[in-house]
Amino acid sequence: MPTAPRPASPKISRGKARRRELVAEAARILLRDGLDGTSMDLIASEAGASKATLYRHFGDRHGLMVEAVQYLCADFLSDIAPHAPRDADLRTRLRAILVELIRVILKPSHPDFFRLIVTGAKLAPEIGVAWHTHGPGVWYKLMNEAFEEEIARGRLPADFDHQDLPEMLFDAVFGDMIIRTAVLRQDMTAADAQTRYLDKLLDMVTGRIVTHGSA
Repeated sequence: MPTAPRPASPKISRGKARRRELVAEAARILLRDGLDGTSMDLIASEAGASKATLYRHFGDRHGLMVEAVQYLCADFLSDIAPHAPRDADLRTRLRAILVELIRVILKPSHPDFFRLIVTGAKLAPEIGVAWHTHGPGVWYKLMNEAFEEEIARGRLPADFDHQDLPEMLFDAVFGDMIIRTAVLRQDMTAADAQTRYLDKLLDMVTGRIVTHGSA
């Protein structure tokens, strides 16, 4: 995660590799200086590029900021690895996914990133959409896959409606963690967050599922 300033990158080859490098530099500066402090002049200077190159690749500052947000989302999630066997029960798999979510939110630079998204979405809705697609959307997909595999194995009824459950689980964990990290600036460990409520939340959800399945 680009949490601290690095030396400006030297010029590299043209094309896609150069575009990726420019996005990475913009993301680094955006996280470091915030939306208001990130200008095309600054990005060009630290990336070893001309403003004309930036405009040629991204059209305008807005387009570059959206791609930088997508890059940061991918960077935050680059090391997620829910530690649960594929044949584990649903509760175990959901817990492994949510434990990873907690770990990502507890990364030191995540509170600043979330504040950046809130500010950016007010100025350009596309920034919020980019974050939602490349951030929460990844967690929804992981949990949806867990539900769908339970159905495929016959552990849940074929008509079981799980459509809203991944989003509800994500919102419960993410909302609580964001309040404590980005708003209240509390120091927390992953163990603190997990023991505080995660198991109770999963007990409520999976208990409802068991009741539904046995009805």
